[in-house]
Amino acid sequence: MSKVVATYWDNTHAVSIPAQTRPKTVKRSRASATPQWLTFTVIVLMTFMVCITVNFRAYSEMIVEFEQNERLSVEVEQLSKQNLIIQEEIHDLKTDSRAIEHEAQKIGLSRPTEKILGSIN
Repeated sequence: MSKVVATYWDNTHAVSIPAQTRPKTVKRSRASATPQWLTFTVIVLMTFMVCITVNFRAYSEMIVEFEQNERLSVEVEQLSKQNLIIQEEIHDLKTDSRAIEHEAQKIGLSRPTEKILGSIN
């Protein structure tokens, strides 16, 4: 064996260090140090609070958008009904002679052969 190997592996030359000369480990005082479980708990709680905050904000925005969607759906339905009524009126004005006469009378027009009776003010 080489000298280096013999120094570390040879039990015959092993030297033990007396207990008084061993370096003492530094003991932390329990009163000043925070326990590891407390640090872990604080980190977990803060992470949980951030998740709850993000989810609550997303939920609030979703509720607002849902209400807006409902309101717009009702408005679209009303406008569709009005559009259908107007389309029917346009079709009647293009094809029905009675509807044309009625609208003409509303604005004061008459046939050349008709006499309009009105009050003299």
